[in-house]
Amino acid sequence: MSFTGFPKSTIGFFKELGQNNDKAWFDEHRAVWDEEIAPAMLALCGELQSRLSKQMPKLTFVPRIGGSIYRLNRDIRFSKDKSPYKTHVAATMWEGPEKHMSPGVYLHIGPDEVYFGGGLYMFEDAHLDRYRKLVMHERAGDELSRAVAKVQKAGLELGGEKSVRPPRGVPADHPRAELSKHKGMYAGNEHKPGAWLYTSECADRAEEAHKAYAPLHAWLRDELCGG
Repeated sequence: MSFTGFPKSTIGFFKELGQNNDKAWFDEHRAVWDEEIAPAMLALCGELQSRLSKQMPKLTFVPRIGGSIYRLNRDIRFSKDKSPYKTHVAATMWEGPEKHMSPGVYLHIGPDEVYFGGGLYMFEDAHLDRYRKLVMHERAGDELSRAVAKVQKAGLELGGEKSVRPPRGVPADHPRAELSKHKGMYAGNEHKPGAWLYTSECADRAEEAHKAYAPLHAWLRDELCGG
């Protein structure tokens, strides 16, 4: 299936789901998710995998719900909010051995925002220790600084949970002290849903954002995660 845009039912479906977040409503309308929205996201991911083959040649795409597309069901076991369903569609593709331990691209389509970006949302313990050492390494740290500067110059916003202070041993006035605070790192941009979402322009915008993110991706893949 080639990607020509999301169905025009997408935003309305998620708005209504937000107002009727229960199994009965979803079961009555699930064909929109199963037959329209999920297939469109799969098509977009497939299109992006091809377009990003130069920057991310080993990008893993698992074309199913629970693979690259996140399930719509929420994990409510430890949440006060018992709404059973998310009100957006999200997907990821990654370059490395494991989905949540490898850097990759992320796509999020919801009624209020569309997000395209990538990175590592949270470093695993081993990655966090290695990250802090790499930030202070002259070559690797400088390369990270340059990668971050490139993605920010391209208009992407750098994100990721950070500690309040630099790790022990990192001087507060060190040029990479702020980078050393990161416990995860990603970069992307937000868009307001519009008519473009229902056309191939959606793939163009996603490609532009993910190619802008590519310098940071390369550092996370090659330096932090060892390729």
